[in-house]
Amino acid sequence: MNVNKQRFSFKRSCAGSSRKTFAQKRTLLNTPNAVNKVSFKVENKSVLIVNTNGGGHANIGFWLSKTLASAKHDVTLCVVGEETDKKMQKAPFTYFEKDLKPMGVKTMWSNPADLKSNLSGAKFDIVCDNNGKDLDSVGPVAEFAKEAGAEQFFFVSSAGIYKPTPTPPHVEGDAVKETAGHAIVEKHLVDMKFPKGMASFRPQYLTGYGSNKDCEEYFFDRIQRGKPIVIPGSGDQFASVSHAEDLATMIASAVDNANAKDEIFNCVTQKGVTLRGMAEVCAKAMGKEATIVTYKEGSVEGVEAKKQFPFRVVHFYASSAKAMAKLGWEPKHPNLEATLKDRYAEYCASGRDKKEMTFELDEKVLATL
Repeated sequence: MNVNKQRFSFKRSCAGSSRKTFAQKRTLLNTPNAVNKVSFKVENKSVLIVNTNGGGHANIGFWLSKTLASAKHDVTLCVVGEETDKKMQKAPFTYFEKDLKPMGVKTMWSNPADLKSNLSGAKFDIVCDNNGKDLDSVGPVAEFAKEAGAEQFFFVSSAGIYKPTPTPPHVEGDAVKETAGHAIVEKHLVDMKFPKGMASFRPQYLTGYGSNKDCEEYFFDRIQRGKPIVIPGSGDQFASVSHAEDLATMIASAVDNANAKDEIFNCVTQKGVTLRGMAEVCAKAMGKEATIVTYKEGSVEGVEAKKQFPFRVVHFYASSAKAMAKLGWEPKHPNLEATLKDRYAEYCASGRDKKEMTFELDEKVLATL
């Protein structure tokens, strides 16, 4: 795959922003204060994105493909597994034909271990792994990237590797679970010494067009049917809920950016939301009211909080200040209510608002209060 050498202005999709990133041959000092003041150009890159075939993270690869293709990069999106998998019948995979193909994004399916044979002889400037959670799955992708001549390697990690803190938000450098697969991969990628380094991005909860993992839908389902939102704990726990496009533009801002070399970034929006606040914002986006009930986690026999409620019951909130300072990034979707209004419209258009539903675990909790 040949790299198009035509040069262009890498315009970010954050409307109204004056942000700029860094060119490879930039001679100005690499200081955070310089980020918003430098105008430059980035060459077209050939990019391979290895994308998970399920879960919330699948939407990050979808939006990253859109973001990079809109900036005229040559993008190949490789979904792990088989094209005939039933998971491909869900968003964002069902959007490939209408959203990605017209932009010139090439799609393929392959397991990480088969990349060398399925893409034999292909060359890529950047490889992004948005699939693996450990060295067994990421290692083959990183090895292929080296053979394919990649200058940069991006890894979509997880903020779930942070140890719980009573003082949120998490910042890069906070203690992590050293034995966590993502943490081991991050260290390994630094040691591989890609010419322009690696960059790791740690997301939390995400939403937005193309999402297929219930997050806001948990709240929509209950509010739509006049049922209470049952939250384990006080409901004051903080979380980060970000639009997938914002996560994609953050990753894209690391392209050819010297400030991203061998760095870790929390891949989240600017503001957090409490679990109680999430219920309230969902209700407002729906034009309805929410009834909120809280209970002590573990107090109801037969009810596990992680099965009854889609969010962690501890603070799970991180800061994006580092990405804003070093990468010149800003979110395009800082207004959670506006995002949830769009999601509720999609929810109704899908017919989910009319489906019969029961909430057995909620009822078990409510019966004890």
